[in-house]
Amino acid sequence: MNNEVNITGWDFSKLTDSGRMKETPLPWDYHAIVKQYIPGAGRMLDMGTGGGEFLRTLAPLPPETYATEGYEPNVKIAEENLKQYGVKVISDYKDSKLPFENDFFDLVINRHEYYEPAEVHRILKPGGAFITQQVKGNCDNTIIELFNPGAEIEFKDWSLAKALKDLNQFQFTIFRKEEAAGYTEFKDIEALISYIKVISWLVQDFTREKYRAELAKAARIIDDTGSFKSTFDRFILICRKSE
Repeated sequence: MNNEVNITGWDFSKLTDSGRMKETPLPWDYHAIVKQYIPGAGRMLDMGTGGGEFLRTLAPLPPETYATEGYEPNVKIAEENLKQYGVKVISDYKDSKLPFENDFFDLVINRHEYYEPAEVHRILKPGGAFITQQVKGNCDNTIIELFNPGAEIEFKDWSLAKALKDLNQFQFTIFRKEEAAGYTEFKDIEALISYIKVISWLVQDFTREKYRAELAKAARIIDDTGSFKSTFDRFILICRKSE
């Protein structure tokens, strides 16, 4: 029986709400942290908003709220999800030159999205806050190793230490830095397939037929242990641009 789930944007609630996919709980609450910083912010940017699923949970939003999203399948989803909140979704941009003026934002948030410290520093007002929750470079290594052993991992060295080193090249004051080990747990093979189809760059040209042997191995792991676990370590950084 095919219990594959159709997922839009980065909304995995159809899997998580049913218990078919679980993530290790974090020692911090990113949502609650961001909510603390919204009051008093006139302009906010959500970098890599996905389908806008997370950003809309933060409402009421600052008077001027923007979101960037570079993954084409998510852009129209984000526009639809965020239009009632007055959020402007920007998809035509380069990470090295964001389409905003200098000293523009009071608050920049970033959940699992690439960023260039120089650009974050440039677009933040003096005293403005940058809050980011990042996924360590080992993200989903278990899946990659199963389906494509020995594949080159682009951001394998990405870590809290590397992020701190990069930010320290600019005038940021770090207020919080914390990391946590964890994993994503799939309770059935169809949940894993649903995930792979959304995170399409994990397994290139995925089809059930092409990866029949690998799927069978994952299914055996689920049968033997109760789940298939994929690495998903994360870290959080909170800082302000020096005044």
